[in-house]
Amino acid sequence: MIQSRLLLLIALSLSGSVVGEAVDLSDSASATLIGERDYSFGYWLNGMRKHASDHSADILCLESGYYGFSLDLADLTQARLGRYTESLSYEEALEAGASRLEQLAPVDFVIELESKGTVFRARSSWAGEASHRDARHLQDAWMWESGKVAQHYELHGLQFEDSHGRRLGVDGSLSLVAWPQTLSMTAEIAPSLIYADGWHEGVLGNGLCVVEKPWQVPHDPRLEASEMTVECWVKIPTSLASTSSGYLLAKNGHEGKAGHYSFKIRQGRVTASMNLGPGAEKRLAVEQRGKSFKENAWNHLAMTYDGQAMRFYMNGALQGTKPLVAERSFGDGALMLGQRADGNGGVTSAVFDQVRIWERALSARELKAHAEAPESLVHTDGINYNETFDTYGAAEVRIPVWSDVTVRLRLGEALLEEQVAGVWAIDEKRRFSLAAPQVSTADWPKEGLSIQVHADGEGAFPVEYDPSYNAYVAEVRREKRGWKGSEVANYDEFDLIVENSGQDGAAIPFLFYLRNPAQITGLCPILCDAEGVPTGLPVQLSKNWHYPKLGAYLRGYMLLPAKAGRTTYKLRIAYGFYGSLPSASHAQLSLVGYGGHGRWDQLAIGSWGETFCFDMDMSLVDVAITDVRMLMARKGKDGKKWGWTDAGWGGDWLSVNDDAGKKLYFSEMKTAYLAHGPCLSEVRYDGNYGSAREVGLEAKVQTLRTDDFARTFQTLRYTFDQKLSAEDGWLFKMGRSGKSVSPQIAYGNAGGLVREEAVPDHLRKGELYLDRVALEGAAPWWVGFPGGYLSEDRDWGTGSRAWIIRSYRASLGGKVYTQPTISMPVYQVDRAGRVNLDLLLTPPAGVTEFLPGDTIEMEIEWMTFHREADDYYGLNEAYRQHLVENPRSWKTIYREAKGNDLKVQVQGGTLLHSYPIIVQADADAVRVKIEGGIGYVPIRFEGLESATGYTLYQIVDGRKIALDQSMHGNDFWQTDYDVASNTYKITYNLPLDLKKTSDWLLQRDD
Repeated sequence: MIQSRLLLLIALSLSGSVVGEAVDLSDSASATLIGERDYSFGYWLNGMRKHASDHSADILCLESGYYGFSLDLADLTQARLGRYTESLSYEEALEAGASRLEQLAPVDFVIELESKGTVFRARSSWAGEASHRDARHLQDAWMWESGKVAQHYELHGLQFEDSHGRRLGVDGSLSLVAWPQTLSMTAEIAPSLIYADGWHEGVLGNGLCVVEKPWQVPHDPRLEASEMTVECWVKIPTSLASTSSGYLLAKNGHEGKAGHYSFKIRQGRVTASMNLGPGAEKRLAVEQRGKSFKENAWNHLAMTYDGQAMRFYMNGALQGTKPLVAERSFGDGALMLGQRADGNGGVTSAVFDQVRIWERALSARELKAHAEAPESLVHTDGINYNETFDTYGAAEVRIPVWSDVTVRLRLGEALLEEQVAGVWAIDEKRRFSLAAPQVSTADWPKEGLSIQVHADGEGAFPVEYDPSYNAYVAEVRREKRGWKGSEVANYDEFDLIVENSGQDGAAIPFLFYLRNPAQITGLCPILCDAEGVPTGLPVQLSKNWHYPKLGAYLRGYMLLPAKAGRTTYKLRIAYGFYGSLPSASHAQLSLVGYGGHGRWDQLAIGSWGETFCFDMDMSLVDVAITDVRMLMARKGKDGKKWGWTDAGWGGDWLSVNDDAGKKLYFSEMKTAYLAHGPCLSEVRYDGNYGSAREVGLEAKVQTLRTDDFARTFQTLRYTFDQKLSAEDGWLFKMGRSGKSVSPQIAYGNAGGLVREEAVPDHLRKGELYLDRVALEGAAPWWVGFPGGYLSEDRDWGTGSRAWIIRSYRASLGGKVYTQPTISMPVYQVDRAGRVNLDLLLTPPAGVTEFLPGDTIEMEIEWMTFHREADDYYGLNEAYRQHLVENPRSWKTIYREAKGNDLKVQVQGGTLLHSYPIIVQADADAVRVKIEGGIGYVPIRFEGLESATGYTLYQIVDGRKIALDQSMHGNDFWQTDYDVASNTYKITYNLPLDLKKTSDWLLQRDD
């Protein structure tokens, strides 16, 4: 296939002059040149996950401090665009929701292809079509990157029609990249066949195309045999690839059912599976080797079982063998093409041909012959089922012939017409570009600007302007790190040298594209000055490890200040540690290559797996909280270190239903990444529940740099706009975790334990173990499952979960409630009778409905902790000793709840929050006295005049002792620039274990 791409570039500069004065960052007097309006958002106006009955439009919104843009995926002709006259800060724009979209005006957006007098125009995309409103809704809309600096979405399946509604076969996608002052649009298009359910061109004669309707063959004894071969031909065209994930061929339910066999594809990789009989040991699966599955081409798949072993072949080559001598169980389920055999799950789009079931295991030679010559079967003995689809009549396949095509692009008044002479071949992609009229000085590239990227020992990496990103891009593969180790206490560091020969400064859109990070789950990029001192300027943390074509990567977007002359920055990428402690990070993790494709936020402490995850578009699941994992945990003292762990999957924020009993999903959900880490992350979410905006949501999520156990802080506020039932839901949830075991429960308050008891075995699924129990006493309240664990047999750490509710206030029906209420339903009981409880924060007993004007506010700390000392391999001796003395104990929860119920006094500033400690600095010297503290407690000083020139001291017996947690110099504090106030925030992590009181002084250096 020709690799050229059709590129529609519309570089829209929508701002006026850069807002804001230059700010000195360091002794080099580099200027930020970043204005208060230099931010961006990407979100779905009416949400991404929807019920089939929800017919609200699928509108993608991109906006910044300067402009807004919206696109209706069902009707691309309804694009809207406009400049904002009002200046709002990043957080003000977050709180404004979608209200400013009302200022946008319709804009002409046209992509046309004309040949011989017939014009076809791009009208919609697959994602916006009503026929796709199912479990895969909006799966063809891919979020690549989204953060404070830039947004990057890709919409697949552009649909072209003429004036009579006739469709043209096109393989097309539209990519959008929004920076604060520019918007770029990239389209990739090639002539294609039209794929729809029904008969199609096969590997020979007819084939079957499955797009939305799977092919079902009722059970027939001929589909089962003791020794057997299952084979078929499969083709996944490029235009269907985005919906081709799941079961290709399957019989007898899923992999866990005796008698099951299937071919399944995920991320372009096929797995053959057989379940010979009851018991996990009889489940066999072989995955393809390498890149054996060919894109946009026919592939021959075959699996055999001869009573001795299962074998999987692809295109005539053996992929693997799983030996097992067993008698194969027969099933009585249907055979399905394009869906799981029991009809559950989405449809896998593909074209099929020559589906055969044999009552013998074909030899490698026979299968190679079939793959090489599908038109010929030398030996046909043993065929029980043979479907070639040729008996259903001639395939009606329209093969377009594109010749002498005029390509016409329009955006507003801008117009491009270009001729493609001769035949435009099937699958040949071409590139065109259109530049709209510029309305500001922010057009790129600019003369006199250049960027160089260097790494010690590796020289320079190329930096080029890329029109598809409308940015300067450095694509980096670092081959010579000079260090290794699973804990990764080293950094990647790159010098960014900016040359500006002009007289005026500029903030350059720059993308640092790191293709092979040392580790991916917890990396955190930090922009420093030439000496390695953090500048506070944001580097957007967007990453992916799911897409095999690209592998793991970081795409760090930034606006790089370029004053006149030469400026040098150092880009530091922390991995497992930042200074002497594990780093903290909150990243936007792309799901492209995994599925879902919406906003997935991933938190980590260290770089040894996820710590906490949020599905904020609910593109994969119908809850907000997903993966929850442990910090520095192993399976006993001999277990593996520095790897993935588990602490039970899942949880949720508010869950309420509409009048039809259907759960309300997120809508208009905007995200503001205020700090990615590495000392204290902070991300805010602002949106609604329901496309009718029934409930407003404001949320803040934080995690911290520490070395004992993981804490995730969640501050939530719900505001009800409509009357809703308060039954069959929750205010906050921990649970829905398969294979979790809850051996005991405990809860209490600031005074200590209120209730502790072992959970009896053999409860009933769905039974309420606790039903609306009000937590008495004074805050903080706490509740958890001491000794909890996952029962699956993996060589990784597993541990317990708990909540600490540090504040709670609910105003419901005119009455104020200040004591939280909990319930514990039985989620699961395993075969051994072990019980798995969910934990719900519920409305108070007697509250059956929410009314307009009701509000609920809470601060919840979600902690995951080790069951005993041998499961912990960190360096915090105070925590280790506690575990030695208190294994599997409620005292671990209470220790954190009470110990970090801090009493803080401030001189020279104002205390804004006590845990994490947030202080507004009002003087050059700020003194903070703290009573209490467990672990490393984050403290952030706001309102500072500079990113440099401050030192934090601990006052001990009247002496000032400078805090120093550095490992490589200047690497233990975090700086964030607040452009709205033209000030800085600096964050430290204070070692407060075993200190009843401590005294700290932040002082401006002379």
